[in-house]
Amino acid sequence: MRRRHGKRGATLSLVVVTTLVIMVIGMGIFFLSKLLGGARELQNATDSGNLNVAKQSLRYPSLKLFNGGPYDMSGPRLALAQQNFGQLRDPATNELDLLTYNRAVGQAMLVAMNAASDTNPLGVSDAKTLIDLLANPNDGIGKALANKLAGDQQMDINFKNLAQIASIKMLNNGTAPDNVSPIKDVSYMAPNTATNLQLNPNTIPPAFNNPTFLGSTLVSQAGSTYLKGYSFIDIPSVTDNSSYPLMGVPLRPMTNPHLVSEYDFGRLKPTPLSGASGAVASRIPPNAFKSGGSGYESHQGKLAGATSCAIAGTVALAGQFTASIPCGFIAVMNGPGQSPFSGTGQLNTQPPAAGLNANGYGGGGRDIFADVLMYNTVYVTANGAMSQNPQKIVDIQDWKKAQIAAGNPTTPVPANLADGLDGPSPKQAFADGIQPNETPSACTNTNSSAGEPGYNPTCVNNLTSMATVYGTNLPSQGGAGQLNGLMALEREKAGVINPRPGGGPAVINDLPASASGGVCTGLKYFPTAIGPNDPIQFGQVGTIGSLLTSFSQYPQTASAESQIYSIMTLKLHQIKPTASASEIQAVLNTPLPMGAQRFIWLDSNGTFKVTDQGNLPSWINVSSITADGSSIHADTRVNGTDLPVVPAYVNIPGEQGFPNPWDCNGVASYRNNLDWTNSSGFNCLQGILRFSNCAYDAGQPWHCPC
Repeated sequence: MRRRHGKRGATLSLVVVTTLVIMVIGMGIFFLSKLLGGARELQNATDSGNLNVAKQSLRYPSLKLFNGGPYDMSGPRLALAQQNFGQLRDPATNELDLLTYNRAVGQAMLVAMNAASDTNPLGVSDAKTLIDLLANPNDGIGKALANKLAGDQQMDINFKNLAQIASIKMLNNGTAPDNVSPIKDVSYMAPNTATNLQLNPNTIPPAFNNPTFLGSTLVSQAGSTYLKGYSFIDIPSVTDNSSYPLMGVPLRPMTNPHLVSEYDFGRLKPTPLSGASGAVASRIPPNAFKSGGSGYESHQGKLAGATSCAIAGTVALAGQFTASIPCGFIAVMNGPGQSPFSGTGQLNTQPPAAGLNANGYGGGGRDIFADVLMYNTVYVTANGAMSQNPQKIVDIQDWKKAQIAAGNPTTPVPANLADGLDGPSPKQAFADGIQPNETPSACTNTNSSAGEPGYNPTCVNNLTSMATVYGTNLPSQGGAGQLNGLMALEREKAGVINPRPGGGPAVINDLPASASGGVCTGLKYFPTAIGPNDPIQFGQVGTIGSLLTSFSQYPQTASAESQIYSIMTLKLHQIKPTASASEIQAVLNTPLPMGAQRFIWLDSNGTFKVTDQGNLPSWINVSSITADGSSIHADTRVNGTDLPVVPAYVNIPGEQGFPNPWDCNGVASYRNNLDWTNSSGFNCLQGILRFSNCAYDAGQPWHCPC
């Protein structure tokens, strides 16, 4: 019996020990599984939070530059950013952020290409200023945005918004990860891959539209071509890899943000553009982010942690952009004035850009000067008797001399002799008044105008009678009102033709010589010659396009016109890369009266506007427009000599019914001027187009005949 009891006790002990061992092992397995499961929950929560950091980093945090203070920049740097990049703001944040940062890079790149192509030192300097605004190691936009992405509290908010949705029940029932990521870090991943910025060929200056530049600057992704990120953009004479580096951020278009290995994250952690100390010593924003999650393990009361690394991506089409200068504008001036360089003054048109004034033509058609006095001689006695045949007067004088010799009366003159006169009526009375020994005045168009040197008073005093006798018009001037808004060449035409009905001469003293080619006004559209029946105001109000293309009529200006047209088209595409031919033509079809100042710009709906200075957007300040490029000047001179006004426009045969208004021309000429002042796009100015018409008259008489 004792042996049976001993065996039972041993068995019971073994069962108890075994049970305890199994329970301990079970408890260990249970706690281990909870710990492992809790760690996975914590990792998943951390991954979710960090993926949201990468996703939201495109817009949050943004850089406060535009939409009310306090701003993340100050002073002249803030003003420069607002002036140049105000149209690049993200509609969702109304600010500049990582999503739109590459747009600023693209605008700076176009400005740099424009300046390098033009080669003007002012433009190159301005392009460097804009690049420095982005990449300055101390206070550049890239540095400021990098600091925000590395340490702004918004990053904690982005992390918490998703990380806290997941609980970590297996780690500590009823808890969630901490509100703040205890680990924050950034990296610069995927170098030489695509940004979210495309480059339209229509926006590229010809010097850069070549395989070498494009091959080193662009990369293909998702079926499209984009600017490379974390790769230096080489613009000769403007950029370098130290003081003025230009570089975009890879944002992997059409790709979602995703997790990356901590090894790759760490390997690419050094910035490609180091900067001054701060939250991060970089002058270009990062594109990858590391976050840490933490929570307390309930069994041991210790803090557990997890880390996650993720890279940003721009899957939405709305996050894809094309390099442009959306704030860009072109100024168009119709008339002489100032196109300032380096703060030399205000862009304007100056009088008499809007035109000159003159009397309208008041004469009739052919008058006595263009008829009887031009082709014949009228002999006029002191009392006004006249005849184109002097013998008729001599016959009367001979009869009177015979009468005197015979002691007979000298009147009345025989009717047959009196009737030989041309007039005036009554012929008998005028015949009786002829003096037997006088010499009649021989009147022609050379001595019958009071304005001509050596005029004959008898001829001048009897013009009215002559017009009546010979049935032609009496010379007259005025009576046709005033002509306003005359182009300089039209003013010359008015000055020459208006005195013609009075016999002349025509003397024009208000179109003196100048370095510009005389007196200059705005330009109208007109052909290379006009006819005798065209009016004094033969020019028509032109459009921007018609005034520009009018210079293609002249071989000496056709090449410059084509060059300027190509530059303007390039600049309009830089403002709106997708602009169609019809949109550009609509701009060129805008009327441009003389003296007008017009500005071409793009509104918030993507529509080109052509307005005067009273209807400009806030970023165009007409008092501070300064060009920084070279100039193209073309005028219609031939071998340095202005074009003659005769007979293309002035003193045209048959004009106003005169066979030739003046036989003896004065000295006069004209020219049309076409000026393009290039600008890089810095402070948004893309260029200044100017037209003018100039006429010169030496003040020498126009008279007939010579």
